[in-house]
Amino acid sequence: DPLLEEGLSTSCVDVGSLRSKLLALADNLGYIGASIYVIDGSTRSEHSNAFCMGFGRFRTICLFDTLLPLMTEDEIVAVLGHEIGHDRLFHVHTRLLLGIGESFVMFFALGSFLTSRAISSAFFVPEPKVYIGMMLFMIVWSIVEFVVNIPLTMQSRSNEYAADRYAVEAHRSYGPLLANALRKLTKKSKANLTPHPFHAFL
Repeated sequence: DPLLEEGLSTSCVDVGSLRSKLLALADNLGYIGASIYVIDGSTRSEHSNAFCMGFGRFRTICLFDTLLPLMTEDEIVAVLGHEIGHDRLFHVHTRLLLGIGESFVMFFALGSFLTSRAISSAFFVPEPKVYIGMMLFMIVWSIVEFVVNIPLTMQSRSNEYAADRYAVEAHRSYGPLLANALRKLTKKSKANLTPHPFHAFL
């Protein structure tokens, strides 16, 4: 896959029970014709992950090589169900559109801070100046970004729950398998399994 060749070493998942289970799940969930690759993530970090990308006949399922010894085959299949859920529920598309919208607003605001006499006057600067406009924009945008990130984080968390539900609805047995897999991923990443609600909110 040319998208995976640059900067990443990949190999096709060998024919076997894991490949058969992954393809069976993908076909069952409408993710038909996907290629399955293992990425040599262990050469860069111990982080474990899996993701899906592409569309139509260009669909690709990627597993980090650190994922394979960490989980059982059924747990990996459950994780794939979660990742396919993100695709089928259009979470990636939504985040992409939100990112484009955020970039548009950011550059529009930056242009206004650099050129608007009204904005510069509001900060007691008689004439718009590039270096002052940049400094003011960075201060104001850092506050705006902090506030905007709260609902974005809430949406991201909601998407994760929705992808979990999608995987469980695909096969009831995936519930405990996915829960166990996510616990393993969290411990492997040295993340907090029980964060404070306020920290999770932010």
